[in-house]
Amino acid sequence: MSLDGLTVLVTRPQHQAQELCAQLENYSADVIVFPVIEINGIAPQKWPNFLLSEYDMLVFVSRNAVDYFIAGLKQPIPEDLLIVSVGEATTKALKNKGVTVDVSPPAPAGSESLLAMPTMNDVADKNVLIVRGETGRELLAETLIARGASISYLEVYQRRLAKPSEGAIVQAKTADCIVITSVAGLDNLCQILDDEDIKGKPLVVISERIKQHAIVLGFQSIYVTDDVKDAAVVQQVIEIGRNNGKKC
Repeated sequence: MSLDGLTVLVTRPQHQAQELCAQLENYSADVIVFPVIEINGIAPQKWPNFLLSEYDMLVFVSRNAVDYFIAGLKQPIPEDLLIVSVGEATTKALKNKGVTVDVSPPAPAGSESLLAMPTMNDVADKNVLIVRGETGRELLAETLIARGASISYLEVYQRRLAKPSEGAIVQAKTADCIVITSVAGLDNLCQILDDEDIKGKPLVVISERIKQHAIVLGFQSIYVTDDVKDAAVVQQVIEIGRNNGKKC
């Protein structure tokens, strides 16, 4: 199986793109690494004051949330604190930091899958701390509040529009297909490239939510992965290769 001759634009933040790029290159794809989101940690001294002992549940919404939280944490995690992860990558990041995960949703993961779990329906009168980046989705908090929980946010990183060079932008526009893993990433891509032609290129996304946003933006050929794993992304790229006459 080969993706020789297929150029894939990978838009993940630089530090999260290596594994996917390696898998694509194993199939002989030409990979362009083109981060559209810049991730910057918020200094712990700028975090609001909080005591983990005052919470019943600690929810992590991304692996970035895990990394920056653990790096800046100055207090122990109570043994009786329920640790909740939004998906497999976040769970892996927690385990790599030595944190045991109590609740993690099955594929396709995400807030919707997490909210469907029995534990997340039994939150009346619970104090919940959600660790996330600035300006994240509100669905999780709003739903838990509606179920009777008290919600606090701890924002530990910022997302910024990436500023690639003109040369990188020119190269990005030559890609045969594009991989997008968030709504914000898709918006940033459109803003950075500012080219309607990209909307005719095959687009690989990791959720129906991103697909629907892509449709609104005018993308015409959208492939949704079975789950958020890199292997699932690769499989959709292979499907694009088949549909476009590449060697697969």
